[in-house]
Amino acid sequence: MVKRKQMAATSPQAVPVPPLRQPSNSKLPGLLRFPILVLSSMIASSAMYSLVSQLGTGDLAGVNKRRDEWWEIAAVLGWKATELGLGWWGEYDGWDLASLTMLSHMPYLYLLTTFYAVRPTTLWIGLLVDVLSTYLPFSLLRDSSPIHRSEPSKGEVANRSILNDLNIMIYTSFLAAAVYGVVIYGSFRTWLPGFLIVHFEGLKDLSGAYEAALPGVTVGFLVSGYAAQSFLFRPALGAKPDAHDMQMAEFDAETATLGQTVWYNIWGYSKRSRTLIKRTAILVLVSVMQTGLRTYITIEGVEPVGAAGWAAMWAAAATLVGTVLWWVGDVEGVSN
Repeated sequence: MVKRKQMAATSPQAVPVPPLRQPSNSKLPGLLRFPILVLSSMIASSAMYSLVSQLGTGDLAGVNKRRDEWWEIAAVLGWKATELGLGWWGEYDGWDLASLTMLSHMPYLYLLTTFYAVRPTTLWIGLLVDVLSTYLPFSLLRDSSPIHRSEPSKGEVANRSILNDLNIMIYTSFLAAAVYGVVIYGSFRTWLPGFLIVHFEGLKDLSGAYEAALPGVTVGFLVSGYAAQSFLFRPALGAKPDAHDMQMAEFDAETATLGQTVWYNIWGYSKRSRTLIKRTAILVLVSVMQTGLRTYITIEGVEPVGAAGWAAMWAAAATLVGTVLWWVGDVEGVSN
């Protein structure tokens, strides 16, 4: 295993490196790729949900409400396109978007299985459909990032030996799962049950909150923990220094202007930290929008305040996960 002291032992000198842009697998014109991505993802999602509805997702019928208003359908489709756009224009690859989808779609399905008596198999089938319907079109239109390759070429990523260390992957995945577990379990034991009773009409069972145990809740988030380390930790640790790092290294407080000083204090972080901050912000944004919108629009009897509160809990968990993973990777001497 690579120790924290070992991480600090090898620090390549920071040099400006252009950002890694993911090449395309497709020969389609650039202007057509994103519309094709959106269309193919929506078609794949619809087709797979139609298929699996015959295999055990019928228990959602007693929970979901009919979407008769045009704005509800437009909101769902519009957010789906926006979610894909964030990944496409954010230079994510298929693994990035699969991990983001896993983390942002889990809260809605977790609510159904914990408090609406929806079977856990339905949760995993729904997650599988959501992940595959984004990963497959994305992987066909864009190559995988060197960050997610098992053997990236030398010089493609920073801290290659650390990225390939299996123990670090396991420990960071478990740590992220533990953070999710602590936040959700703490909510179960404090404010959440009363909040659900007030703002969620039609709840079928609250025993999931009252009978929960921290180890069991944490184990339930192991897959989410792996997705978090894949989406947050690996890209941040593998990010190579860029021109911004060189500019910040040359910053001199005695000669800098007021604007330069303010900018340095606001955004004078290393490439690694900036990558983690931006990805954590994206995870929080997508989790809040996906969870709040889907909970309010699709579940019968949910008030807007209820959907917002449920989404806020997951946003807090994602923020704390990003903060903890930043602390783990913020080792002096690791390539920034």
